[in-house]
Amino acid sequence: MRKFLFAILLAVLLPGMAAAQAITGEKADQVKREIMKIEDEKLAGLLRGGSEPVDWIKQYDAEEVAQTNIDGSSPTKAEIEAGLQPGVFKMHSMKQDGHRFRVYDDGKVAVVTYHALGVLERNGKVTPRESNFSDVWVKQNGAWLRVLHAEREITKKSAAAQ
Repeated sequence: MRKFLFAILLAVLLPGMAAAQAITGEKADQVKREIMKIEDEKLAGLLRGGSEPVDWIKQYDAEEVAQTNIDGSSPTKAEIEAGLQPGVFKMHSMKQDGHRFRVYDDGKVAVVTYHALGVLERNGKVTPRESNFSDVWVKQNGAWLRVLHAEREITKKSAAAQ
């Protein structure tokens, strides 16, 4: 069912995005500021821990968010929230940089890519991780919702190719 919904989302968004021109100027800059504020909230909450990462997901991820993890899994929003619970997940360090924005549909859709380097702990196992992320944000009723979140781990082999 999730793959079907994801296929529908892509079928609806991609043709419009392919034909659409990214907007620039003050409206695009405003979108970038709004989303970066949300990203800064996410990062601060991840580092503080507790319930903050789950609270962020509840507020900003769409109910049918399409997420792809580095292992290829596509969890539901409930599964994402469960994986970020205190005692299951802890972020030891995290730095995000290189945010690139493409803004479409008169400032109502944004595609954001960025790089992250950090150390996380999941179920007691501490792991350093370097990844590239892609997010699609849609503004509905004046609020930003993340509808797609995809992570690609940077391995030594892929880092050498860059």
